[in-house]
Amino acid sequence: MPSALRTLLYNARLVAAMDDRKKEILDGYVLVQDERIDVVGEGTLPGTLKIDRTIDMRGRVVLPGFVNTHHHLPQTLTRNVPRVQEAPLFKWLQDLYEVWRGTDAEAVDAGVRVGLGELLLTGCTTTSDHLYLFPRARSG
Repeated sequence: MPSALRTLLYNARLVAAMDDRKKEILDGYVLVQDERIDVVGEGTLPGTLKIDRTIDMRGRVVLPGFVNTHHHLPQTLTRNVPRVQEAPLFKWLQDLYEVWRGTDAEAVDAGVRVGLGELLLTGCTTTSDHLYLFPRARSG
């Protein structure tokens, strides 16, 4: 079994622990082992731990990833259709259903990639998508 990768985010202006006390740690650090937070603290991490990678967070705030519980990722490709920009919901849906009818698997893939990239840029690391477009398979 490969050894764990330990990454230390240190020197943070503030670490938002998001624990039950909503603790805010000035001059904090976060030690991540593989994909899990292992230790959160303030000041200097005890020197007994082996660290594989360090990231200086000077002047930055460390927050947990945000969660978006409702998204329609493929629709990122059709959010700028001019005729529905100011439309009420049901007109918007009726017009875009006609556009979405022609959606293929490549468009869904592209929309999902764009949408996920945008979410990551805003600090969102978890989402739940409500895909209800089922593209027809290409024949041939």
